[in-house]
Amino acid sequence: MNYRTRRIILIVLVSILLLVTICFMGLLLFENELDPVLSQLRETETEIQAAETEPVQIPVQAETEAETQAQTEVETEAETEDPLIAAMESIYTFSQGPVAWERKTPYSGEWCEFEMEGGRFSVFGCGLCALANIYSSLTPYECSPVDMYKYAMRVTDYSPSWGYGAIDWPFMGQTLRSVGFKVVFRKKDRTYEEFRAAYRNSLTGIILISSKSDDTYWQDTPGHYVDPWLYDEETDMIFLGDSGNPDHNRHWVPLRYLYDAMAHDSSWQYMLVRSYDDAKNTWKYSGITEKCTFPPYYRPKPKQEALR
Repeated sequence: MNYRTRRIILIVLVSILLLVTICFMGLLLFENELDPVLSQLRETETEIQAAETEPVQIPVQAETEAETQAQTEVETEAETEDPLIAAMESIYTFSQGPVAWERKTPYSGEWCEFEMEGGRFSVFGCGLCALANIYSSLTPYECSPVDMYKYAMRVTDYSPSWGYGAIDWPFMGQTLRSVGFKVVFRKKDRTYEEFRAAYRNSLTGIILISSKSDDTYWQDTPGHYVDPWLYDEETDMIFLGDSGNPDHNRHWVPLRYLYDAMAHDSSWQYMLVRSYDDAKNTWKYSGITEKCTFPPYYRPKPKQEALR
């Protein structure tokens, strides 16, 4: 083999080797550029698969959110409501006289102007107001002092005459028992501590007070029925129902005031209401028809005209 032939063969081999090298380097470069694309495709495929397996999230409607917020507000209000205020708002404290009616104080009414068999209601109606307070506050029903006046005459021997219309202890007891209450009468206890212990175990009561016995809180008051509510042991005070004086009515006063002012010249000084049994209520009348000023929170109870 001559020199020229060998040279040609060497050039061909070198050319083949160079071509193979170029192809190999090109292949490497192509793979490096392809890998990121393949990786991105794999990641996209994974995200699509994950999205297909995730639960569908349905957006909450605006009305549902509003309802939830309103419900939360109601629950918060119920949780923060002061139980003492709620208890006070459940107590009826009717007034008998024209001063309260002129001022439009809560639970004053036109009955202050009524002429009854016993005279003007504003003069003698304190006991009937106290009875109406007890009936309306402690039963599912309500009545006005005038309703109680008519009912007491129907179920007892209470018979007011002109110049003397005040209802006496026996008729108050009979009236309350006929509408389901258990009551007891008591004379003034020897000590305030005994009276306080007796009252603490009661729902409420009616107490006959007189400024002749003590004029610390009541002046120029020869005889007057009041009803104490919601005794507070920490302060030793009660929420007072005083139909005769709008400046006393619905005020917190020391229970001691009532003990000191109990009228001595009476067969009984006070009556306690121990319990209520709706099954023994033979009246179950409900509804106030007279013009009356009610507090803003007042809600009338269902009427029961048929059983009046």
